[in-house]
Amino acid sequence: MNKTEPVKKQFSSEKIIDIAIFLIFLLSAALLIFQFKSSGLKTAAPAINSYFILQPQSVTEKVIPEYTGIRRTYQFDMSKLPVSSARTRSFFVYLRHTIAEVVIDGKTTVDTGEDQDVFHIGHTPGNYWLSIPIHDVYYEKPFSLTLTPVYNSVRNEQPVFYLIDREPLLNMIVLPGEMPLIAMSFFVITTGIFLMIIAVVIGLTPPDREKLLYLGAFSTAGGIWKLCGLSAVTLVLDYTGQQKFIWYTGICGYMLMLVFSLRHLVALRSDDRNHIGKACCLFSAAVSILLLVLQVANLLDLHETLVWYGFGMAVLHLIALLGHKPDRDEILWLVPAFLSLLFDLGIYMKTGAISTAPVFMLWIILNLFVRGFGFLHMVIRRERELRIKDEELRGAKIQTMISQIRPHFIFNTLASVNMICEENPKRAVEIISDFSQYLQSNFSALATSELIPFSEEMKHVKAYLDVEAALYEDQLSVEYDTVFTAFRLPPLTLQPIVENCIKHGFGGDTSSLHIIIRTRQTGNGAEIQIEDNGQGYAPSPDGAIHVGLVNVKERLKLMCGGTLQLVPCSTGTLVTIFIPA
Repeated sequence: MNKTEPVKKQFSSEKIIDIAIFLIFLLSAALLIFQFKSSGLKTAAPAINSYFILQPQSVTEKVIPEYTGIRRTYQFDMSKLPVSSARTRSFFVYLRHTIAEVVIDGKTTVDTGEDQDVFHIGHTPGNYWLSIPIHDVYYEKPFSLTLTPVYNSVRNEQPVFYLIDREPLLNMIVLPGEMPLIAMSFFVITTGIFLMIIAVVIGLTPPDREKLLYLGAFSTAGGIWKLCGLSAVTLVLDYTGQQKFIWYTGICGYMLMLVFSLRHLVALRSDDRNHIGKACCLFSAAVSILLLVLQVANLLDLHETLVWYGFGMAVLHLIALLGHKPDRDEILWLVPAFLSLLFDLGIYMKTGAISTAPVFMLWIILNLFVRGFGFLHMVIRRERELRIKDEELRGAKIQTMISQIRPHFIFNTLASVNMICEENPKRAVEIISDFSQYLQSNFSALATSELIPFSEEMKHVKAYLDVEAALYEDQLSVEYDTVFTAFRLPPLTLQPIVENCIKHGFGGDTSSLHIIIRTRQTGNGAEIQIEDNGQGYAPSPDGAIHVGLVNVKERLKLMCGGTLQLVPCSTGTLVTIFIPA
């Protein structure tokens, strides 16, 4: 018997991409852990129902070359405001990438600039609400606020100053404008997580699992990115003092979203020929890992590279799309995604508020319903069809078993063993062992619907032929030319064919029968040939004598997409089986 050829295990490009994405997760987590340990603002104030929008008494500006921005100092005169004797209000202002310094009565009360004694990642303090409790004694003292923008993109932003408590600020001012986007973001995150869990749990095929898994991952990362950019989130979590952590969480979500988008684009093509798309995905994951490493090492500021990162990812998406002839699913994924992102960017640049840019979230929600839940519906329907096919397959296998284990074969075998026991007991023991192996293989096949190795099928065939050789003595000979064995096939594929060779091969002028079993590797699979020199046989009008071959052909089609071709002739029969790779 030929030994099964070892199958070399290699890392596919999909595995490498998955590992790279996992590394991005780890680096993102490391970045967020570092940021979580950095200092922030922690304030608390009781709720009141009245508030004031403060107007500064004077504003002075100073150009700061190292920040390419303008430092503004706001002076407030709070002596004209009514003093609340019941509760203490707080001074609130929402800032983006801006360092704030509060001076009351000539003393610095708050400074959100970098503390050189504390480890920080990145130059920005993030997006946060600056909140200062205003006690009664502060109303008569000089109050000034100095704002220094870190990036040129926020140098001209005009903040709004509130004298209010946290609860009315959240419920009366912030939430009404941001609640729709908050609700959409939470829906996208939870639905994306649900799709990822479903993709892993329900046991989909690898192509289907990748499509659903990366759609869910893309949606989850996009929802986190949008959610972390809302001022309501930083206001609710202001007690923890981790505004910078929240901003970096959103940036990691943004980067992962684009990587997952490209990975999903690659998964939409079911074949393995999209090498350009896989290369683009690997490159995007490598660049993302490099940027995160440089950010963790404080050698790079992600904020400065986000525009170029987004542009580069757009180019990689286009290369992956145009690297082969794109199909409709790929076009319908890529084009609306970047159009909705560009539309949101235009709205944001015009209004300066992320809450007014919901187009991208609406597009993700549409995809979750159409692609996500629609895909689940398709998978459930496909599983139902496969279940029906499995039932049909089991019925065909049962028919095969009935046709194979014939009472006359069992009776003849036992009768021959009985005679041989008197003449050659050792040979009788060998026949009983082969017969037992034959029966065991038949019964085992009833309990499995999976493909088995070719070597295992050959054990069954040889056991059967050894029994037949004992019955026919020197009239039956078998030649094995199985040079290629590293493939799988349905159980009980070869034995019914060999049995037909023996059943229909003897007769007429045929006094001895020679059977040859060959295997060879083809470009897209494996080929098996069973040839004999018998008298040959023609198809029966009622098909009764060929019920075994009919069942084999049906099982090949259902279980692995294989084919069976029978060529009968006057000098023998040739059966060719093809097993796709």
